Amino acid sequence: MNRLFGAAKAPLKASGPAPSLTDASGRIDSRVSDLDVKIQKCDADIRRYMTTGSGSQQKQLAMQTMKRKKMYEQQRDQILATQFNIDMLAGAQEQAELTAMTVEAMGAGTKDLRQRFAAMGGAVDIEGMMDDMADLHDEMSEINEALATSYAVPQGFDEGAFEAEFSALEEEMALEKLIGAGPTASAMPDYLAAPPAATAAGATPAAAGPASS
Repeated sequence: MNRLFGAAKAPLKASGPAPSLTDASGRIDSRVSDLDVKIQKCDADIRRYMTTGSGSQQKQLAMQTMKRKKMYEQQRDQILATQFNIDMLAGAQEQAELTAMTVEAMGAGTKDLRQRFAAMGGAVDIEGMMDDMADLHDEMSEINEALATSYAVPQGFDEGAFEAEFSALEEEMALEKLIGAGPTASAMPDYLAAPPAATAAGATPAAAGPASS
């Protein structure tokens, strides 16, 4: 049976990982460089054959070299067209990788943002927190006002009367300043008058009496 139809071919085993587009483009560049060198050599040989003589043998060698040069040029053009397609595919692959990375990053950012909003509790909870802060502020103000209250006030002290007396005193001082009749720096109250000057040591005040005749 095998002699009639032949044995089934064994599947080809992969020798290794498939080359990347970058590797393929690099090998194509190397091949194009080799072909350029061969084309330049063909040009040099053609000129050499044409300058060394005009015989039929020299002409035949020049024609064969020109055909070889044309073959090299066709190979180079085909390889360059292939490289163009590979470069386009590599660019599309890179763009796809960037797009996938961007989508993944945006997904992770959206997930993290949702977790943060969930941890904050939403707008309702934030408003409640702000209300609680306002209540605490009011309570602290009341506590500070209570702590600042003075209890060392004499019994029967009228705060309103004190304010009125203070305002009247301010008006009086302003009026004195206006008319120039304010108290001088040396003025003192009567109860702070200086005591009488002391007499000389051992001297007694003269007794009042009738004048001697």
